[in-house]
Amino acid sequence: MASGLLGGLLTEKDENLATLKQQFLASLNHEIRTPLSGIMGMTDLLLETPLDAEQQEYVATARTCAQTLLSILNATLEYSVLSSGSLLLEESEFDLVDIVDSAVAEYTPRAEEKGLQLAWRPRLPLPEVVFGDPMRLRQLLACLIDNAVKFTPSGLVEVSLEAATNGNRRADVSLHVRDTGTGIDPARFHEIFESFRQLNGGLSRTHSGLGLGLAIAQKLAEIMKGEIRVTSDLGAGSCFSFHAPFRLPNEPATPPAEPAAQPTRDYRVLVVEDNFIARKVVTHMLIRSGYEVDCVEGGPEAIKATQLTLYDLILMDLQMPGMNGLTATEAIRGLPGYATTPVVAFTANSFSDTRALCREYGMQGFLSKPIDAAELLSTMRHFLP
Repeated sequence: MASGLLGGLLTEKDENLATLKQQFLASLNHEIRTPLSGIMGMTDLLLETPLDAEQQEYVATARTCAQTLLSILNATLEYSVLSSGSLLLEESEFDLVDIVDSAVAEYTPRAEEKGLQLAWRPRLPLPEVVFGDPMRLRQLLACLIDNAVKFTPSGLVEVSLEAATNGNRRADVSLHVRDTGTGIDPARFHEIFESFRQLNGGLSRTHSGLGLGLAIAQKLAEIMKGEIRVTSDLGAGSCFSFHAPFRLPNEPATPPAEPAAQPTRDYRVLVVEDNFIARKVVTHMLIRSGYEVDCVEGGPEAIKATQLTLYDLILMDLQMPGMNGLTATEAIRGLPGYATTPVVAFTANSFSDTRALCREYGMQGFLSKPIDAAELLSTMRHFLP
């Protein structure tokens, strides 16, 4: 009896600690991302103003430092979420080639800075589309490419993609990232996927970072019911391969529609954000792209604004004092004309359960702070073509 009671108390204590940890991470995420969003947004705006060469260099360097800080924050929080087992994979239809294109394009400038060639080639035939979580697949591939570029001082990094279909409407997908880098001693393969671990760590280490990239990739592979294999020799480069099954659609993919002509009307957008700097950054981004923008700083003000004006899209911050974004969205959905208006969550909290909650309250999109201008405008074009 006593042991059963003690076990119950320990389980409850563990659950409370897990909840407290999640709340702390969410708060930390928000408190760091909000000012970081302002730094990155303002430096982006400053870089678009007339600057002399010296000023341009200083601002660009500050922007790069902020991006590095964001990468460290993302890796730390992402590993914590993956380790907790609370990550929920999304399933949608996507093009494998598009995912690889996107990841390679992101790392091409960094490879060119080092004098590396970053190339990729699809090994045909490939399925037109598969079902899975495209964001997580891209994240895994980005970890592998980042690792290859970091540890390849000269030569080539090559990404290849192949897929074998079977009769169960499945495609066995393989992604390979090969490099001509420093290589790894096969006897130390078991170490490279350990968290916060670098093979050349300590005071003499030659590369920055937390040592989480491959650990995150490994956990993502496990969640996607796949695996990562590595072949390498010291001084002879390495090859990291990801293998996983993806579901195929029951029917062939429909060909893409012809691009529609650009509309002549102007779109009106409501930005709901309690942080003054974040409001200013997003407003400038949207106005520069031709959108008409109104701003309010809270949920009650958003409800009043939507009662007076019919907006084409609402960017809604989630964490606001008084009335949060979820409650405000639920109230706006009940107003005339707002049953299907796109509402895009705009938040520093990027955890997967937050995304699920947003969908539950009727939000159709999700943008994570710091807001990237290209991602923001891509989202706008998706909902307001």
